[in-house]
Amino acid sequence: MLSGAMPEDECAALLSRMASRGETDGEILGLLAEMDRLAVRAGPAGDAIDMCGTGGDGMGTFNVSTAASFVAAACGCPVAKHGNRSSSGASGSADMFEALGCDLDAGPDRTSQLLSRHGICFMFAPRFHPAVGRVAGARRRAGGRTIFNIAGPLANPAGVRAQLVGVGPGFGTARMARLLVARGARAAMAVRSADGHDELVTSCACSYDLRSEGRSESGTVSAADVGLEPSGGSELRAGSLPEAARAFVGAIDGTAARAVCQTAAFNAGAGIFVAGGADSIGDGVALALEAIEGGAAAAKLDEFVADAGRPEALEAIRVG
Repeated sequence: MLSGAMPEDECAALLSRMASRGETDGEILGLLAEMDRLAVRAGPAGDAIDMCGTGGDGMGTFNVSTAASFVAAACGCPVAKHGNRSSSGASGSADMFEALGCDLDAGPDRTSQLLSRHGICFMFAPRFHPAVGRVAGARRRAGGRTIFNIAGPLANPAGVRAQLVGVGPGFGTARMARLLVARGARAAMAVRSADGHDELVTSCACSYDLRSEGRSESGTVSAADVGLEPSGGSELRAGSLPEAARAFVGAIDGTAARAVCQTAAFNAGAGIFVAGGADSIGDGVALALEAIEGGAAAAKLDEFVADAGRPEALEAIRVG
């Protein structure tokens, strides 16, 4: 698959079969070893974290993890974000950065520079894992989640040592946390909502598994536990790229629906906690809400786009 020698239809069929029966840890770690061998390595991430979801949950939400990444960065928590275009929805992380006018082909020197300047960068998976780009068509043809949705969060090219990963149905949070630690994470939290979202949401209870420097903890957390208001899940859906972009920017600016902004804060707060910037998820959420409501998150987005993207693209999203 990674060499590009397998015909696309055969590759898609294999990915579908593997997803249907469930990929083994050996298959996942074997794929990751080959991805590492073929990868373009980014500069050292230092104390930066990554926040992402495995995707393929079929929920059609706006890109929560990317919005949460800007909020966390505004709280002083650096984020070396690794991601791709959506394979099954409207809003992969790459789609959001592209909507801001960012250069998805930025290499290690440029991403390291942006991380140093702004506390956030984006590493486009096909740029840093060019072999994975060879299966993009097969992934689209397969539809839904594949082994690459699982491998993506485990293959950050900057070697981040702390991660928050949202896991969709069909893959356990404990298993994801265990794999992250096996890959070298000093702190890892895997989460999933009771209704199947691959992120923390305010509409229902969410399960989590935390592994951090000898600590192992599993449990559930809900909006009320961290000072947020319960909501319905439909507010998070985006049926098109423009809708997703408006929700993404609005979550950071604080101008989107309350459920959208609070969902971004929920995930940012968990990321801040995993990074060691807060003593609990709730404390992290309080910091995230302050950044959104006080304008620091919007300022971080403006600052980043002025350097890495096109301010007129951001303004066009805002005026929508």
